[in-house]
Amino acid sequence: MIVVHHLNNSRSQRILWLLEELEQPYEIVKHTRLPIGMAPPELKAVHPLGKAPAVELDGYMIAESGAAVEVIAQRYGRRKLMPDPASADYLRYIELLHYPEGSAAAFLSMAMFGRLFQVQSDAYHAYVKSQVELHMGYIAGLLEGRSFLIGADLTAADIQLTFTLQMSRRSKLLDAYPDLLAYVARMEARPAYQRSIERGGPFTLDLRPPKA
Repeated sequence: MIVVHHLNNSRSQRILWLLEELEQPYEIVKHTRLPIGMAPPELKAVHPLGKAPAVELDGYMIAESGAAVEVIAQRYGRRKLMPDPASADYLRYIELLHYPEGSAAAFLSMAMFGRLFQVQSDAYHAYVKSQVELHMGYIAGLLEGRSFLIGADLTAADIQLTFTLQMSRRSKLLDAYPDLLAYVARMEARPAYQRSIERGGPFTLDLRPPKA
């Protein structure tokens, strides 16, 4: 049995969605963020980084969403959610599966935390803005005229990218990209995605501390 340590409003939502798309049985251990938005300390007993997702497979705990998604799709996909490894699309799939966390997420996080922590630096904000525009433009180009990143069907790369774009939408970075907003809406309308929300709980990406 796959066990997913799920933290609300976190990347572990990707894992729940993936498993629902695959109709693969799994168990959830739910964790709740602290009022200040941080992960609770008990997650460090699950994995030393104290982050989510943490996915138990065959007694091994995987804490990186890209690695977990790739392994689960390979092991349980039954030829779903990934191209044939011998196909021309496979290299593109691997690249785009890891692109959201490997390249885009850092700058989107900088934008979010710059706002949350009220960073007072024009140079910082100018640099982050330029990088966000670079990545949003790149993603828009990847999806231009397409329903999915690779081929005619959903792949695990779309699951990885959707969370990244949901973060961007939460930070109002997609306001100038209606096609990306439409893409996220299509992903969120999928029955498997809706089932993952039902099982995982509310998903708002609101990490702000409650108002006094």
